[in-house]
Parts: sequence; structure tokens; C-alpha cells
Amino acid sequence: MKIILANNTFYPYQRGGAEAIVRRLAEDWSAAGHQVMVVALRPIKSRKDNLKYTPQGYKINYWPSRYYDLENYSCWRKLWWHLPDWLGIRYLTKWLKILRSFQPDLVVANNLTGLGFSLHFCCQRLGIASAQIFHDVQYLLPSGLLVIGREQALKSWSARIYQVITAFWLAPARLLISPSQWLMTCHRQVGWLARARWQQLPNPINVRLAAEYRLPDNLRRAIFVGQLSEAKGILWLADQWADFNRQLAALGFNEVDLLVAGDGPLSDHLRLLAGQDRRLILLGHLTSSQVAEQLASADVLLSPSFCYENWPTVLLESAAAGCLAISSSHGGGGELADNLGYLTFKAGDFNSLLDVWRQLAITAAKIKSWPANNLNMIDSNDYLQKIISATKNLD
Repeated sequence: MKIILANNTFYPYQRGGAEAIVRRLAEDWSAAGHQVMVVALRPIKSRKDNLKYTPQGYKINYWPSRYYDLENYSCWRKLWWHLPDWLGIRYLTKWLKILRSFQPDLVVANNLTGLGFSLHFCCQRLGIASAQIFHDVQYLLPSGLLVIGREQALKSWSARIYQVITAFWLAPARLLISPSQWLMTCHRQVGWLARARWQQLPNPINVRLAAEYRLPDNLRRAIFVGQLSEAKGILWLADQWADFNRQLAALGFNEVDLLVAGDGPLSDHLRLLAGQDRRLILLGHLTSSQVAEQLASADVLLSPSFCYENWPTVLLESAAAGCLAISSSHGGGGELADNLGYLTFKAGDFNSLLDVWRQLAITAAKIKSWPANNLNMIDSNDYLQKIISATKNLD
């Protein structure tokens, strides 16, 4: 079977969980004997070839783009850059050309910003089945970022206009896939393609999740893994950490080290905070294997995100390492945390986090492990079969 996987970023330019999922699908589907091509963007100045053949057997077609420069653009320049996506003209002829030459049986799209929103329209025109995987709310809000307390942004006039545009271009997709019930409901509640064919499919994983989480007698080592941005809650957590440890000591519990793995716009500010708090330890950017090692030795993962997450990969990585997690309770992150048997707290609420930690510390003195929920996960090949079945049913 010939398959195209489309995502705006990909290795070695990846930024988050979506890219890791696309890479896993490409590798696993290639290993199963399918012909797979990944279409992604590369920085304008990159010397990478436009077409690359990987040792795993799939091809990567890199298209040059200024997408990677967006964070340095002014608001008006960003708006101007996005227009070709919204008008459906970005890479329109290029998509038609590659679809005609490769002749895929299936196209699976992910994050399309910068690749052109017209992909599904092109597939429909050529009679090619296409599916859309959602990783966030980027088709409801251009930033893809929805923060607690700012939910009304989804109903602003500018958001409504944007939603009409994205719904028009993504409507031709035969199947819309959401890992979380929350993200699917979020789109339907604002009326975005509410009558389209939606299916909830958890992101495929190729690791075995732990049957239980280790629970040391004394909790001494917490870890945060993710982008160092305000939306991820790390600034709030780091600012509160010294006071958090003082409260723990007053309650008769051990002080706890907070290890911070990742990089981002708050790196310099967090270095200043770390210089004032010996319990705050910055690890910098880590590879996937290094993250796994840190999770294997940590007592608790903390995921204090202020933004509405869809299906945070780090929670699954933590579960695979047998590491218990405390997560914000809202959005798809809270949904996944509940499904995994993790603890949750109200984002930005110091007392809520302290209370959950206190309960956990008391429990740790009594039992040696924390039971994990039996989350029903699927592998990449089952994932593909479900997509094929769903799209064929619409023929």
C-alpha cells in the first residue's frame, strides 16, 4: 500500500509530540511492507536534500519554508505569511503533482500549517482517500494554543472567521481522528465539522505500559519534561517551588528536588531561579533515551500545563517508565491522566497541588506501588487498519 504522511515539521526539525507520532507511523508502516512517503517542511537555510531515503525504508520529501522563522515575525507579518494557507494556494500545484506521481492509496495529514490547507481538496479531486489527525486546536485558533481562563477566544469574531476557512478546506477529508474525547468534543461544541465522520483513536505506541507505578517510601525527586514556556506551567511551578518545599517541611515531609528537562523561551529566566534555589535543577534538552532514563529514576512526573493539551506524549512515556505522574486536570491531558490512573490537580492552584502531594506522600509510607489503569492502546498497524476500514466504509 502507498501512503503519504503529511506534517509540517519532522526529524531533525521536530518540535513536539506530533512529529514523534508521525515518525513512529512511518517507521512501523514501512516495516510492515508499505511504501511510505513523509512530506514535511525544512528551514529555508537548511542544506538538507529535498528528498531523503531513510534506513527504515521510507522517503522524506522536505519542502523549504519560512515556517521556522514565524516566532521572530511581527503579528502583521505572521498574518501575511498565513494567508496562502487560508486561501488554499500554498503548494496547491505541488500537492497535485506529487499526488499524481506517487499515486498513494491513502494520505494521512497531521499539522498542515505551512504545508497548505488544500491537501484534502486535492485528494478529493483525484479520488484519493485522506484522513486528518488532530493534535491540538490549531484549526479553531491559528496559534493552536488554548489556555485555561481564556476559553472565550474560541468564540471571538476572528476565531469564527478562521474556523469557517479551516472547515472549508478540511471538510473533504474522509475521516477526522482525535486521540482524546475532549478534543473531539471541543471541535463539535463550536460547530466545527460537527456532522463529519469523527473517530476517537488513541495515538499508537510501541512500548508496554507499566502494570503499576513505583512508589518510594520517601518522595525526593520530581521531574518536569517539556517546552520551557509559560503555557506549559513550568514558570508557575518553578516560582512556587521554594515555597512548596517549605510547606512540605512544615508538614513533616521531605524536601523535593525538581528536575527540569527541556528548552524554550524561559530557559534564561529559569536559570536565574535555579541559581536561587538549590532544589531546582535544570537538565537542558534531552534525547528520547535520556528522558526515559530520567523518568526511570524519578519519583513523580509533574505536568502542570496551563494550556489545553490533547494527548500529552510525556504522560505515556512516564507510564512506560513506571513513573507516577501528577497532571493538570483539564483538557485531554487530564483525560489521559485519569485513563492512566494518575493523580490530577487544578492548574495554577498551589494548595491543590500541595494537597495531592501530601496525600501521595502519606500513601507512599503505606504501600510500595500505585496501581495503573489498563489503558486500551493500539499499535501502528492496528491504527492503520482502523483508518482504512473507516475510509472504505465511506466509499
